[in-house]
Amino acid sequence: MPTADTPPPSSPASVRNEAHGRCMCGRVKFVARFPSRMAAHCHCESCRRSHSAGFVTWIGFPSDQVVVLEGEQDHVSYESSPGTQRTFCRVCGTKLFFRSTRTERWAKETHIALAAFDDPVDRAPSGHAFYEEHVPWLPFMQVDQPDA
Repeated sequence: MPTADTPPPSSPASVRNEAHGRCMCGRVKFVARFPSRMAAHCHCESCRRSHSAGFVTWIGFPSDQVVVLEGEQDHVSYESSPGTQRTFCRVCGTKLFFRSTRTERWAKETHIALAAFDDPVDRAPSGHAFYEEHVPWLPFMQVDQPDA
């Protein structure tokens, strides 16, 4: 039940200060506090393979603004490349977070798969990262912005 401090889930992100999300089975639940740092579509091979998708849409937050509320025991990670952790729900397999310590660009950030959110977030995706690695079968996409 919403309180005076918590707007109802239908409130637009512009009046909320956080967004909740979860894995497919609902065991892992998280909250991310605004503001986010970026939202973009990633076309790198690692993201595509880990999600079995043409690209992955991420929204990035300072890591201290992201909290797993439930299901910590089912929220597991693996090192997909040196210094890069990807997390998922051990029960349903939903891919959730990306964390990297190997680049200054994303150090101390947690990137969350945008599709895992139940609530609206504070920004729309505004760019494409690693578009030069996109799959050849992906239809042409307008890419006006530099890599995110």
